[in-house]
Amino acid sequence: MNRARAMLDALMGPGRDVVENDKEKAKEKFKDRTVCKGFLLGFCPLDASLLGGKRNFKVCEKIHSEIMREQLKAHEDCETLTRDYECLSLQDLEYVMRERDTHIANERQRIRTDVRRKKPPLPPHVNDRLAAMKRESSTMIQKAESMDDDQIREKEALITRVNELIKDRDDMIDIERKKAEEALEPEEVCEVCGTSYIGKDGDAAHLKFRVHDAYVSVAERIAELKPRVDEREKKRREKKEEEFKKKRKEEWDKAQEKEKRRKDKDKDKEKEKDDKDGEDKEKNGEKKEEDDKKKERSSSKRKRDGSSEDAKRKKSRERSRSKSKDRKKNRDKGRSRSRSRRRDRSRSPSGKKQRQGRRSRSRGGRDEKRGRRRGSSGSRSRSRHRRR
Repeated sequence: MNRARAMLDALMGPGRDVVENDKEKAKEKFKDRTVCKGFLLGFCPLDASLLGGKRNFKVCEKIHSEIMREQLKAHEDCETLTRDYECLSLQDLEYVMRERDTHIANERQRIRTDVRRKKPPLPPHVNDRLAAMKRESSTMIQKAESMDDDQIREKEALITRVNELIKDRDDMIDIERKKAEEALEPEEVCEVCGTSYIGKDGDAAHLKFRVHDAYVSVAERIAELKPRVDEREKKRREKKEEEFKKKRKEEWDKAQEKEKRRKDKDKDKEKEKDDKDGEDKEKNGEKKEEDDKKKERSSSKRKRDGSSEDAKRKKSRERSRSKSKDRKKNRDKGRSRSRSRRRDRSRSPSGKKQRQGRRSRSRGGRDEKRGRRRGSSGSRSRSRHRRR
């Protein structure tokens, strides 16, 4: 049923059952992933007419429709879609060539193994000669075994002859095998399709195979598509790199502009700060000038006040000096008067008696003091003597 549906889709298109309202959508049905994009471009390597079903390749199960191919050609975005589909088709073609390279490597390994393991066939006349020698040797062995014990010499001669015959047979096999190997044509592998062949006849025969023709078509298609795809891919990468560089440049410019704004902002702040500091300095200078003026006024006032106070102090000192001089003069006058009075009294008889009494009292007091001192010293000496 699926095969029948695929055949109908290929012949009539997948929109064969679509109603009239959906016919516009059916015109773009070729964009569906179930449609083979390589076939739309004219070449699907896994088609049954090429490599599909051969080697290890399966037949492409996607829709191969000629109607859809015409729809692609008539589409308004045919060039853009063709470029995209060429990339997809190139991937399928390169997959086929990778599988071919693997098949060639396996075939070469098989040939090397067969050469080491298999022996080349010998010519028929050589095989007949070897068979006759083998029969003759076996006949001689049977004859030697049937002889009696008294025929020892004849028996030994037959055995020697059998050994020589076997040796000649082995040498003949080696020589003829070498000749066969030298005459044997080697098995080779085609570099285009990976088919193995022997000799020129085999090579000429395999060139007519559909596999070889299919691989030739695949190689030609790759040679046609790869330069265009690589060129577009290169342009796409360059465009992407340019966009990336442009984006980086814009980011760099934005960062530089941001840094410039930040620096300008810092400069403005510094300028405002300097202006503010200048205003503060001016205010501080004015304030300092005012303070200096106030200090000068206060110092001048203090000087004036100090000079007036000094004058007052000076006057007060002068007054106090004059008063002290006056008091001193008065004291000196009083002392002179008291001295003169004491002289007068001492000259009188009552005065003499008073002086004598004073002297006696003063002497007695002095003697008493001296006695006390002596007594205290004697007691100290006695106390020291007792201690000793």
